[in-house]
Amino acid sequence: MKHALITGASSGIGEAFARLLATRDYHVVLVARRKDRLQQLADEIEGNGGSATAMVADLVSQEGLEQTRTFIHENQLDLLINNAGFGVYSPAIHVDEEQEQDMIQLNVNALVSLTRTALPQMIRRNSGGIIQIASTASFLSTPYMAGYGATKAFVLHYSEALAMELRGTGVTVTTVCPGSTESEFATQAGFRQPFAKPAKKVARMGLSAWEKGRTVVITGAENKFFTTLPRFLPRSWMTRLVARAFRNRL
Repeated sequence: MKHALITGASSGIGEAFARLLATRDYHVVLVARRKDRLQQLADEIEGNGGSATAMVADLVSQEGLEQTRTFIHENQLDLLINNAGFGVYSPAIHVDEEQEQDMIQLNVNALVSLTRTALPQMIRRNSGGIIQIASTASFLSTPYMAGYGATKAFVLHYSEALAMELRGTGVTVTTVCPGSTESEFATQAGFRQPFAKPAKKVARMGLSAWEKGRTVVITGAENKFFTTLPRFLPRSWMTRLVARAFRNRL
């Protein structure tokens, strides 16, 4: 049986990946902060004939990050899904600084740390992979979510470069860039999210792209169109368009 570790597995895209992989003969290791939600999901997967372990860890904290890193060191992983992350919706000057630093820690530092921890064992075996969850915001400046967009731009650029470096090793990295998705993200960030896509659809597209060895997948035709606009419009125009779209989402 293959093993997959999924961060942010208690809801949304992470939960959808867990359910999907459990039907494909993966033992899924569910990592998130909320013990009750994790255990409920693990029990449900087990009850449906799958295999799951719930591991409570807050990846913002050094303790939680080290706990997860230790698990990866001590267990063989076939797939790591770095899904945990959150955003903050507000003019940058009004964002709580501690919350902003927590966001950077989770969206960037924890992702890099877990990626670096998993890669050596995968490279030694000449097999395995990593799925990184970025965003359509990776391609744009995002007024009113300035820090969030910047963290997701990092995820995309870092992961694309890593995928190229790993060519020929048997290890593949795929970055998934969803737009509005049915999850708790918008509620936690503090804005309305119209036209959200089902999380299970994002998970299916992401896993399919990874299995095909694709480096980047943008989920949804409208999202693909939107992320191509910066090729044709001046960056200042795109920033104004995004600002207009985000300004009235409270």
